[in-house]
Amino acid sequence: MKPLLFLLLFLGISCVFQGVDVSKWDEDNDWATASQSVYFAIMRAGYGFGHIDSYYEENYKNAKANGVKVGAYWYSYASSVSDAVQEANYFVEALKGKQFEWPVYYDIEEKSIFEAGIASDIAKAFCNILEANKFFCGIYSSTYFFDTYFDDEVKTRYTIWLAHWDVEVPTYKGKYDVWQYGSGSIPGIGDDADVDKGYLDFEPIMKKNGLNGF
Repeated sequence: MKPLLFLLLFLGISCVFQGVDVSKWDEDNDWATASQSVYFAIMRAGYGFGHIDSYYEENYKNAKANGVKVGAYWYSYASSVSDAVQEANYFVEALKGKQFEWPVYYDIEEKSIFEAGIASDIAKAFCNILEANKFFCGIYSSTYFFDTYFDDEVKTRYTIWLAHWDVEVPTYKGKYDVWQYGSGSIPGIGDDADVDKGYLDFEPIMKKNGLNGF
């Protein structure tokens, strides 16, 4: 734990952690430089039925090597609960042999999922698989989608990574632990990186409970 963070936690002062999320669209990241600006990074591991992000391994290795706390996400194209189970199993395989200080997330934002009315069902099915494999699983989506399509069990049972861009404070009234607040310039990542704020230091949770590869 970084000395300043330890002091703040010891004093009982709440912290806001700067983060970034990355995928193959953020090419050739300089994590040594980025580590001076960001505390955590959430990287796309893959999407759909077993498609691994081409920069996933590189981002994981280099972020960890430079002391950045890492999480991961899987982008959903599920059209049924059985699809979500398959996506979860692919994600588990992509996570094996690695350690993540921050949660692993199911990214649900395809319009077809919400039109089919299956968002809550696939979220639960996916997270059940991840939890059975000792991963700390959460859900990523937007304020509108959480307010409109997800049931209360999802919104209270899992850690939420909330997307709500270009506002001073999200309008979402539920609890969220990470807020993707827009795009910005992160030295080492680029001028149009997706930027996040974290409100909970997850690493002690992972290590104490033997989750996410610990």
